[in-house]
Amino acid sequence: MKIDSTKKRLILVDLDGTALKNDGKTLHPKTKQALIKAQEGGHIVCIVTGRPVRAAIQYYNELKLNTLLTNFDGAHISDPIKREFKRLVFPINYEIIMEILNDETINKSIENIMLESYDRVLIWKKDENLENFFHLNEIEKIGIDTLIVGNPWEFWKGSSTNIVLKLKGEKYLHRVIRSLAKFQDAVKIQSDVLYGIKSVDKEPIITLTNKNVDKGFAAEILAQYYNKDIRDVIAFGDQLNDFEMLRKVGVGIAMQNGASTLKFIANGITHKTNDDGGVGDYIQRLLKGEEY
Repeated sequence: MKIDSTKKRLILVDLDGTALKNDGKTLHPKTKQALIKAQEGGHIVCIVTGRPVRAAIQYYNELKLNTLLTNFDGAHISDPIKREFKRLVFPINYEIIMEILNDETINKSIENIMLESYDRVLIWKKDENLENFFHLNEIEKIGIDTLIVGNPWEFWKGSSTNIVLKLKGEKYLHRVIRSLAKFQDAVKIQSDVLYGIKSVDKEPIITLTNKNVDKGFAAEILAQYYNKDIRDVIAFGDQLNDFEMLRKVGVGIAMQNGASTLKFIANGITHKTNDDGGVGDYIQRLLKGEEY
C-alpha cells in the first residue's frame, strides 16, 4: 500500500509480538530507530498494549515518548510525562468483583486470584509463574504501584481494571466460563490471554476486563486528543486483542507473525516479523510514501 507522505500521522503500536522481539523484552533496533525518527519528523507515536504500566514504561522511555500511554487494552489511559490528560480508568466495580469471587462454582475452581488497579496489585498466593508473567517482581524497583499479597476478600477494596483467575485445572475451565456468563453485561472474558499472548502456565488463566474496553475504543480517544482524523491513524498489531484497533483506524497493519484473522481485516501486512524489525521496516517505507 501507499499513503500521502505529507500528512503528520498518529502511529499506534502494540508491544508483544509487534514492537518487541520474541523475547518479550527487547525493542528491535530498526523498530526503535524508526519510531524515534517518526517523532522527529512530526508524527505522534503512542503505545497501546495489554500490559500494565510497570511492564510498558521502560519501552515508553526508551522510545523517548511524552504522549498518552494506553494499558490493559484500553482500560487505563494515562499521561506519564506531561500529566495534562486526566487519567482514564475503565474498571470493574467492587460489587461485581465480589459477586464473581463469591460465586459458588467459581470459588471452588480457583487456585489463585490477582486484582489490579492503576496504583496497586493484589495476588492471593505467591506464584512464580504469575509473578513473572505480570512483572510483579518489578513493582518495588519501578515504584509505580503497590503489591499486596493476601486474601482478596479481606485486603481488596474498590474497583479493579482487571481480574485474573488461575484455575485448579483444565476441567474447571468451561464450568467457570459458564458461571461467568451471568456477568457478561459487566465484564469481557479472555481465556489464557494477556498482552495479546497466551499464558504458558499449566493451569488455565482467565482474565476479565470492563466489557466496553478494547484497543479500538482507545484509538478513537487518542485520535480525538491529538486532533487526528481516525482515517489518518496508523496502527500495528499481531493478535486478536488488536483486532478492533486495526479495524477502526485508516491504516491498520498486521504483523507477518500475526494471527490470520487479523491479517484478513488489515490494510497491510509487514514483510518482516517482529523479531526482524517488521514495524520499523514498514514505517520507514510507508512514511516516505513508497509503495509497500
